[in-house]
Amino acid sequence: MHLTFHITNKCNLRCKYCYVTRGAETMTQKTAFAAVDLAASEKKPCGLIFFGGEPLVERQLIYDTVGYSQKLKKETGQVFYYKMTTNGTLLDEEFLEFSRNINMMIGFSHDGYAQDDFRLLPDGKGTAEILEEKIPMLLKYQPYAVAMCTVNPETVGKLSSSVEFLFNKGFRYITVSLNYDKSAAWNKKNLSVLESEYKKLAELYIKWTRENLKFYLSCFEMKILSHLRDEKYCEDRCQLGRKQISVAPDGKLYPCVQFVNDKDYEMGDVFSGIDIEKRKLIGQRSSKSPPICEDCAIKNRCNHTCGCLNRQATGNISEVSPVQCAHERILIPIADSIAERLYKEKNSLFIHKHYNEFYPVLSLVEDRSEK
Repeated sequence: MHLTFHITNKCNLRCKYCYVTRGAETMTQKTAFAAVDLAASEKKPCGLIFFGGEPLVERQLIYDTVGYSQKLKKETGQVFYYKMTTNGTLLDEEFLEFSRNINMMIGFSHDGYAQDDFRLLPDGKGTAEILEEKIPMLLKYQPYAVAMCTVNPETVGKLSSSVEFLFNKGFRYITVSLNYDKSAAWNKKNLSVLESEYKKLAELYIKWTRENLKFYLSCFEMKILSHLRDEKYCEDRCQLGRKQISVAPDGKLYPCVQFVNDKDYEMGDVFSGIDIEKRKLIGQRSSKSPPICEDCAIKNRCNHTCGCLNRQATGNISEVSPVQCAHERILIPIADSIAERLYKEKNSLFIHKHYNEFYPVLSLVEDRSEK
């Protein structure tokens, strides 16, 4: 089980597409420690993920929570992993050294050349310039930090150049996510631009792979994986409330980040524990394919079973957005064309990356031996 700590609703930015309701609510140390105890109760390795708002607004709580978990580790042998999602503007050497010492993975939100269009300071100014000095510092301490790029309909024409920008800055793990919120004005015209951008990005993917550069680009990697996993791909996706649980600032438990503070999806709290029946019921509701998807040729390869995504796009965990459906139909053939070309070339890096289950470990060992 992995727990996402919504340690605060406070944030120092005013990103236009943010779905978190800002406020002054902050998790107490007592609540955070109880959440760690809950995670440890399963006696299995678990992840502690710090989320917000902007979690670095409450960095002392992160220090205290990690310290408490490591005390538990010494006493019981419980294994913890750490991750944080941040807008990056408050990163400094002190925190990055701390993160390196505990092997914390950092997800760094950056929209590339579209950064100043949506990710803004309270006075309306952009944040790209601030992050220019943060990127080399981050990668110095966290060479495997993940750059998280959100694609909006207004800036979709910047997608391929934004990914290339992040790659040239040194990021080798890049996630690309569409803004599926109901307020996002996707239409046929900008979806057509999205398809063109994905095709440009596909050429970059092939170029970098041929140059034997190791990287992970989520949009294509996941669709290639969906071909290899077939029916098991959907089985491993989402699993609402089963593998990962969100902890609200007041300690109440929810199945994912999209559901925090929705009483219909409340499933216990860190002090009394998980409501097993409610958890089971939510999982059952999210595991059913919407009727409209039953006869679809790509249903085993798309994200229609992701209750979080459906909730964001339509407000209903069992209803798929037409935009999501259109996106999948655009993306999957492009990912398949990448795989077909590189496989036919017998590209060793591509084959190793997708067909060798030990590739991540071997790649890490190789990277460290080169330093």
